This record gives sequence, C-alpha cells and structure tokens, in this order.
Amino acid sequence: MSERITIEGREASLTSDEAETHTTPVASLVEGIAEATVRGLSPEPLPDNVKWFVQCGQLVVCIVELTPELRWIKWLAEDSPQPFGPEAVYTERRLATPYVVLKVPFCGGHLVPRVEVFFRNERLQNLAGEGGALCWPNLYNVSVNAYHCTAWYCSQYLAVRRRRATIEASLDAVVHHLFGGGFNASSEFHEGLSTFGLCVKENVDPRVTDVARWEEESQRDPRFVLDVQWKPTGLTVRQLIDRELRFHRIVAIPNSAQAIGNILLRKTKPK
Repeated sequence: MSERITIEGREASLTSDEAETHTTPVASLVEGIAEATVRGLSPEPLPDNVKWFVQCGQLVVCIVELTPELRWIKWLAEDSPQPFGPEAVYTERRLATPYVVLKVPFCGGHLVPRVEVFFRNERLQNLAGEGGALCWPNLYNVSVNAYHCTAWYCSQYLAVRRRRATIEASLDAVVHHLFGGGFNASSEFHEGLSTFGLCVKENVDPRVTDVARWEEESQRDPRFVLDVQWKPTGLTVRQLIDRELRFHRIVAIPNSAQAIGNILLRKTKPK
C-alpha cells in the first residue's frame, strides 16, 4: 500500500491507495514525530543537578537546581573603599541559601552570556504553575531586568566562554563563579539595580536584607531561608525557557508548511 503525506498551510494529510485521508494540524504531526523519536543519547552524561536539558539544533538550555546550603560567601565589606572593581574589599561570611535555580544557555557548545539566577523554597516539581514558579534572589551581582533577562548574572569573565568546553565543565564554572567570586555593588552602577537591592527596596524580610542579620540567622538555623517569603518574579521555568527560545528565534513546535519547508531547505542546502 502506497501512502502520501501532504503538508499545506497548517494542516498535514495522510492519503493511502484506498483514498482514505487522515488530517491533523502540522503541530500535532511534529509533536507525534518528536514523541516517536529516541532522545537523550548524547555523548556526554547529564551534569549533576540538571533538572531540564532542552535542546534544539545548536541551542541547549540547562535548568540547574542547587539544594539549600550554608555557604562561605565573599560579601562587599561595609568599609570597602570602592563598591566594586579591583579596589573593592570583601568580608567572608557564612550565609544560608534556599534552592537556587539557574538558567544556563549554550549555543554551538559555547556558553551564552544570558545566565539567570532565581530562588525557591521547594524543589522544582513542574515546568509551570506553583511547582515551577521562580522568585527573586537576594544577591548582589544579579541584575534586575537587564539585557532582555529578568535576573541576569554576568558571565563575561568566565574563561569557558572563550573556548568550547563540555557543558558539565561550563556549568561547574558558572556555579563556582557565582558563589566563589566576590558579591559587590556592580549591578547598581552598571545595570541600575541588583536583586539584593530589590529585596531591600521591597522590604522582603529583615533577616535577609541586612547581611549581618542574614549571617546571624544562618548560624542559628541554616534552613530559615526556606521560610522567607521571597518576592515572586511572575515567571515559571516554562516561561523562562520559552523566552530563551524566542530570543534565539526558535519555535518550540513547527506548526506550518512554511516552517517544515524551512527545515527541509536547511537540510538540503550544500554544506
């Protein structure tokens, strides 16, 4: 029996010799093909703490979740002669953090400078809804609504950005850069406001808007941060990923004959 698939506009039709025709939206056909395709056979194993690994062509978006922890953090000293830069002075503090969620995108194996950082009081459970809702962190160096991101973290000084490293090595470098570097007031001067400044401005919780108090509370009970009413960003993980796809002009599900045609053209174009 000979079968023919016809794609026209936003509909796909299957016709057989018996003249029986089955029609479905293009998006449904593409979703069905994706469901029937084996995925996950990547050369590298998934890095630790990756909750979602979203890939389309050269783009990979990793959603990383770090568990609550009492961390040694270098925080800008109150008597620092400069708020940021080489002359800034830091005080090492023992600070508790809740669940930390990072969005880390890659393109062609290279880290894209669009890393974002969020907090949660519970593990991620879903892409959307309360199980995927994201809150503002109370961190310096994470900028509010900068460079088409919500909670942007600067990764321009990471050595892995200048070479093609494994995704695991790049994620390790991002996390080390975040909590191993010095937290200072650079965002206030370059991007207008850090998420720490936002939490102070919004009176989120006095236990986490004064770093000395934050350290005292952390020593008393490292898990107190899971009771803080962190300010919601209004974003879920799904929305965060969708925005990254749109930024790279990627449609999650091709839904028209034109979109399918563009894929065919790219596949048949001489290398």
